[in-house]
Amino acid sequence: MRTVNRLCDDSKNIVYIVSGRGRDNLSKWFSPCGEIGIAAEHGYYMRWSQDKEWESCGQNFDFGWIQMAEPVMKLYIEATDGSSIETKESGLVWHHQDANPGFGSCQAKKMLDHLESVLANEVVTVKRGQFIIEVKPQGVKKGIVVEKVFTSIANDERKADFVLCIGDDRLDEEMFEIIENAMSRIASPKCCSFCLHSWTKTK
Repeated sequence: MRTVNRLCDDSKNIVYIVSGRGRDNLSKWFSPCGEIGIAAEHGYYMRWSQDKEWESCGQNFDFGWIQMAEPVMKLYIEATDGSSIETKESGLVWHHQDANPGFGSCQAKKMLDHLESVLANEVVTVKRGQFIIEVKPQGVKKGIVVEKVFTSIANDERKADFVLCIGDDRLDEEMFEIIENAMSRIASPKCCSFCLHSWTKTK
């Protein structure tokens, strides 16, 4: 946390945490960092600094699909010891990190197909991440957060000379793609950019 604070204290830096976690937990964990930007639940909520209000992604989503998705997830909870459901403000997540690794991975594949079939006509995305299956509205994704941050930089007529993005889940790949595509717009000619990932790809 000390390192994050040092980065945030430099007015030339823009530091943003983009997470799938809820805003209450993120606010608590990063409370010592007054100037850090936070995007909670993959960007469903954003806050530019601690003294700013949380902003929603500004769309009127229909969450009626939860009544279709939740019973499917409960079926897999009953069949998979160690799995659980997390209910977020933006959607549902099935966790299997505490289940038998091989069986949990197999069940995740089955659930992904099952949910995609059940929710085929709904305006949602079903994604598989590191030990999770997540269902959320279309338009809620980490890449859009990066676009908003870069747009803010461009509107301030600033040019980035260093960009670092670190991810620990396959769902972070969309941020890397946005950064690669946006470099010509927001970067100075001598800008260095690095995208680092640390996840293990599941079969």
